[in-house]
Amino acid sequence: MNKPDIDVSRRRFLNASIAVGLALPLPAMLGREANAAEPLPQLDEAEPTAKALRYVHDASQVDAATRGGDDRVCRSCRFYTDATAEPWGPCSLFPGKAVNADGWCAGWVASTS
Repeated sequence: MNKPDIDVSRRRFLNASIAVGLALPLPAMLGREANAAEPLPQLDEAEPTAKALRYVHDASQVDAATRGGDDRVCRSCRFYTDATAEPWGPCSLFPGKAVNADGWCAGWVASTS
C-alpha cells in the first residue's frame, strides 16, 4: 500500500462517518413531527400521578373551597400548555397525556397569559 491510498481511504471513511452521523437523527425527527399531529391519550384518573395530585376530569366534582374558586380549572392553569386545545389538552404535570380543559388537580397554578 502506498501513502496516497491510505489518505484517500481515511478521507472516504471520515466523510462517510460524518454523513452517517448527520443522517441518524433524521428518522427520529421525522417521527416526532408525525406524532405531534396525533392526539395525546387521555389521562386516567386512576393513574398514580393523577391520584397523587387529586386530578379529576370534571372540576365541579371538587368543592369550590378546596379548589380555591370556580375559575380554577385546567384551561386556566399555567401547566395547561395549549390554551386552544378543547375539550382535552396537554398538561406539563402529566407529560404525554391530555387532561380535560374543565378538569382540576392540586397542582393548579394561575396562568400568566
